[in-house]
Amino acid sequence: MSGLALALLLGWPGNPEGLLTKLPPAPLAVYAVAWRRELVTPKEVFPFEEGGVAVDPGSGIAVCGTRDGWLHAVRQDGQILWEFKTRGPFPAPPAIAGDSVYAGSSDGHVYALALADGKLRWSYDAGEEMGTRPAVAAGVVYVMSLQDTLIALDGKTGQWKWLHRREARGIDRGYTIRGAASALVRGSSVFGAYSDGFVAALDATNGQVRWERQVAPSGEYTDVDSLWLEGKRLYAAAYSGEVLALDPDTGVTLWSVRAPRASRVTSTGALVVAEGASQLLGLAPGNGQPLWSVPLEGSPGGAPVAAGRWVLVPAQEGGLRFVEPATGRTLRIFDGGNGVTGEPAVNGRRVYVLSNGGSLYALDLE
Repeated sequence: MSGLALALLLGWPGNPEGLLTKLPPAPLAVYAVAWRRELVTPKEVFPFEEGGVAVDPGSGIAVCGTRDGWLHAVRQDGQILWEFKTRGPFPAPPAIAGDSVYAGSSDGHVYALALADGKLRWSYDAGEEMGTRPAVAAGVVYVMSLQDTLIALDGKTGQWKWLHRREARGIDRGYTIRGAASALVRGSSVFGAYSDGFVAALDATNGQVRWERQVAPSGEYTDVDSLWLEGKRLYAAAYSGEVLALDPDTGVTLWSVRAPRASRVTSTGALVVAEGASQLLGLAPGNGQPLWSVPLEGSPGGAPVAAGRWVLVPAQEGGLRFVEPATGRTLRIFDGGNGVTGEPAVNGRRVYVLSNGGSLYALDLE
């Protein structure tokens, strides 16, 4: 057996867990595993851990929810700081703002907890599945449900401020293939995406509609499952087959690119990365010109994340791909157990990733 084959089987030298680590023909030192913390015991392991991770840049505390209904806070050294139990799984990463953690659960609640000790500050019963990352701005928490409702809550008290429910029409009403897009906030506007293919800009103070546009092409499943704000562009991914850049002030389409079953979009500033069911696209931000297209092995997971000189792309069956932004080449794949579904979190050179095997890993970029 060759040295490379043995490394693929047992894990590359310096990998204390014996993890599956796939390397190109000329291996590169990309990361080192700092530690592993099991969060879900074997009898409670679910097929996918969708929650993803958030990290506080100051303290380095990483917070993630798992499908058994627990919210976990882990210190930089891998030790559990606190845990909080709810009645439902966490399908999206939490948000950390100041000294508070905000998380939406499938049990229909939005939770606010103290970052330092996990003490519950308030919970809000929305009566709908909360499947997106909350957005926090100017003391207000904005969260989109899986039933096309965008809710604004007071960040200190949890008091309801307003909600906006788009009454989607047709067979796609309230139906989403790859979850729902998290709300985004810039200045006095909050942006939401909906299952009938619309994107809307709302007044952040009262929820009044400033503009709304149908951005998804006609077809089966028109849900818009991902939004990203970068500079003067609002990017959207529509499952019926397009990635678009919109003017955030007016909603006018600046460019669009055909992308079958598009479900995730993000930007590094110099590059737009879009994810479909079977391909990963690199697009020019200015005009959407395709720069590269590569096959995507494994079902798409959370949104791609920029990390140093890499773009990290989760795949449910394949693991976390380290992608070279200039070419789209995958230079390494990290798999801590049954792939990676949730979105990783980055804090400097440290990357936190939750595996589908129920363990949180800390990776230090080389």
